[in-house]
Amino acid sequence: MVLIFWQGIISIHQKTFLEALAKQPSVSKVLLVVEHDITPYRKNMGWEVPVVEQVEIILSPSKEEVAGIFSKYKDAVHVLGGVRVGRLMTMAYDECVRQKGKMGSLSESYNNAGVKGKLRHLKYFYYKLRYYKHIDFFLAVGKAGVNTYTGLGFDPKRVFPWAYFVSVKVPDIKPEPAGEKRIIYAGRIEEGKGISRFVAELAAVKDKKYRLDIYGDGPEGESLKKFVADNELIEKIRFYPFLKYDELVTKYINYDWVVLPSTKKDGWGVIVSEGLLNGLKGICSNICGVSWAIKSNFNGVVFSWAEEGSCRKAIEELLNDSKFAGPEAIKDWAKKSISAEAGAEYYLKIIDSTYNGKSKPPIPWES
Repeated sequence: MVLIFWQGIISIHQKTFLEALAKQPSVSKVLLVVEHDITPYRKNMGWEVPVVEQVEIILSPSKEEVAGIFSKYKDAVHVLGGVRVGRLMTMAYDECVRQKGKMGSLSESYNNAGVKGKLRHLKYFYYKLRYYKHIDFFLAVGKAGVNTYTGLGFDPKRVFPWAYFVSVKVPDIKPEPAGEKRIIYAGRIEEGKGISRFVAELAAVKDKKYRLDIYGDGPEGESLKKFVADNELIEKIRFYPFLKYDELVTKYINYDWVVLPSTKKDGWGVIVSEGLLNGLKGICSNICGVSWAIKSNFNGVVFSWAEEGSCRKAIEELLNDSKFAGPEAIKDWAKKSISAEAGAEYYLKIIDSTYNGKSKPPIPWES
């Protein structure tokens, strides 16, 4: 079986999933076709172009080359990321329809708020009318993605909940026990990520023992640092620059919790997945797709910014976390549920369900 993925960039968040697929006995080839190798936005966050083992990569093909890929691999299963997002995806969708290829689509939800949101909704409704009958299966990221595309009229039987499945190397070293709760946040310091609001809530519990390390920067960086200094929290909340991805993933072992307090659309939230795979507990807003994988009283806590006091209550649970599972239980669960290997197994079951008449597979992080 030949599997072809069409994406915007060579994403570090797809690397280990594609590598896991390439190792499956039933898969003869995995091909990744991208428009760009990386974007300036990701470079600024410490990303580098990843090496994807056992996966053939085609970078920025011409219209003729796109047509040639579909002609060469007539029986391949194609997964196109986003509906007509960018030049490459527009060519790929139209060519897949023209050559009657096996087509799947992978997408997060879109923002339908305000006037722009209404116009965006009309655009996607048009895409649905144009492509719906040609899309064999839809990989919808998080609950928001599922709700978005079933709401547009896609048959729920053809919509499969999806995550960004990753695997990370977990060090064997066990850190020394600490007398404080150690929390990590890595990402942009900006309104949509909610880290400034989260810190404001955390500042209200000064008598508790915790340490929050923030890796990253952004438009709210300086004001957040000033807030921390003004509230005499410098010993509790520390700031570090963006790290290269390979360096960042080695840091998780030093923490107890990973936080992602997004206030605006956040399709999944891989930082939380990486933390869970390291045995950390996760605290995130219900806006994050990864909140679907957080189990109360087991591997973390979910809060809602729309509910007054919800974040503060979640922080209290974090600081008094005796009711949660231990690191080894969380790591074991994460490996079976949200790892690259779990994603590869789930994806092949989706293919079986779509093309071979097998039953719809259970959602890995719910089973």
